[in-house]
Amino acid sequence: MLLHLNSKMMFRTHITIGFLAGLLMLPMLTPLNPVLFIFLALVGSAMPDIDHPESEIGRKVKIVAFLFEHRGFFHSLFATLLFYLLFIYYLGSLRYGVYVFAFVIGYFSHILSDSLTREGIMPFHPLSKFRVHGFIRTGKGFEYVLLIVVFMLSMWRLFTLN
Repeated sequence: MLLHLNSKMMFRTHITIGFLAGLLMLPMLTPLNPVLFIFLALVGSAMPDIDHPESEIGRKVKIVAFLFEHRGFFHSLFATLLFYLLFIYYLGSLRYGVYVFAFVIGYFSHILSDSLTREGIMPFHPLSKFRVHGFIRTGKGFEYVLLIVVFMLSMWRLFTLN
């Protein structure tokens, strides 16, 4: 089933959710460089939409959107695991694992938030076309409410960090 091009959650919603997810994990993971940690969570939160030709990241690498179905492989648990393994392999050490984990936290926050939309995601793609979906209509009223609530929670968390 092909999805309409406007079936993606807003970039700013994903970034805000990724920011909150990163902030929530900071005290548990205590990275040496918290700014880098949050930056990588933000990058991770944008990455799954690389398969959408009109997304912030997809516009820069249109070939990916041409080759992959939106909310297919790049919105799966397999892609999350693949990115994790690739980063660990190329960095050559688990010493940087906390920063790889920051990227994965952001990436997973994107997938989780898209699973709450009516279009949903296929978490086991390409092995299964099984789709998990929720009630949020992308780009509509509830997404804006979610964006505001997550932004306010992010600001509260940012200013209450030790």
